[in-house]
Amino acid sequence: MRLPVSARMAGRSARLALAMARRQAQPYSMVFVLTNRCNFRCDYCDIPASAGAEMSTAEFRAAIAELADAGMGRAAFGGGEALLRPDAVELIEYAKAQGCFTSLNSNGWKTERFLDRLAGCLDMLVVSLDGPDDVHDVVRRRRGSYDRVIRVIQAARRRGIAVATISVIGPWNEQRVEEILELAKTHGFWSYFQPAYLDCFAHDAGLHPGIDPAMLVRLADRLTDAIARAPVGSSPGFFDRLRSAPHFSDCSRCTAGKYFATVMPDGLVVPCHLTMEQGSYLNGREVGFVRAFLEMSRPSGPGCAISPYNESDLIFSLDARAVIAAVRRAMSSLRPAPHGVTRDAVRSSATTSASSTALRGTARSV
Repeated sequence: MRLPVSARMAGRSARLALAMARRQAQPYSMVFVLTNRCNFRCDYCDIPASAGAEMSTAEFRAAIAELADAGMGRAAFGGGEALLRPDAVELIEYAKAQGCFTSLNSNGWKTERFLDRLAGCLDMLVVSLDGPDDVHDVVRRRRGSYDRVIRVIQAARRRGIAVATISVIGPWNEQRVEEILELAKTHGFWSYFQPAYLDCFAHDAGLHPGIDPAMLVRLADRLTDAIARAPVGSSPGFFDRLRSAPHFSDCSRCTAGKYFATVMPDGLVVPCHLTMEQGSYLNGREVGFVRAFLEMSRPSGPGCAISPYNESDLIFSLDARAVIAAVRRAMSSLRPAPHGVTRDAVRSSATTSASSTALRGTARSV
């Protein structure tokens, strides 16, 4: 007899705690990049150029089942634009049936039509939001995309789905952070920010050339000041790392590849998408996804500034401020929903808000 979701999650959390106590790897939080294809061509994102082979529905289901049996407690889905795959919602439903906390990253263009179905299987929706309409539509190169994002956020909230946004920061929107935070307060979502990278698959290439360390210090200071009055998703530890730009943390000490990792569209299992070109990683279709995870080589070099990856690392490293921030996100579900929403959508777990926004590279997240 299959255990209830809550019992399975408790069991997986216990397995994670034991693995952490023993300093052993455990595939607890996994990102499934369903496709690198995308219906947008955002100014700062090169992910669609890498579109190629993708696993079938059956292969993704097999990966989810195998990793869930091994203790996966959280399954995040993204791209590219994940909803370009006709089986995307089916795969989320399957992960939920396996007892996982589920999240989806999307640009919001196609999302609204799937919300009724997603309401039965999705715990958190993460949408890209790069500023008010005059910024967002220009960066996304799609007129009307801002209006769709706001409409999707409102519709998801009405259905009780938690919502977070990821804003990729550069010269185009550095001065619009406060406006994004006002939107977060108005519509009831958690807001994450991270700098744009020059290459979405190679953090060694560095940040977007329009970003300098001083800009990231200003961003960190703004968000630190805003925590008390706005739903800022990240914890102070991430802001400390932003202030250390351009080197941030140390990849070799990151818990990516130890407690969380990414399954690429073709089945390759990597610590995170930014390090996928560093090593000779195994393909789960060929050797099994648990083995590919456990035998993954450790990343190296300077750390990244991807907000959700950093937040996951801080939580798994038991950083007190990150844990407190995760509890704050979780407790928000007890508060009344804003603006007539009948059920508060901000449900979270210790790794939910952090990892789920990591899917879209500089646009992926997190």
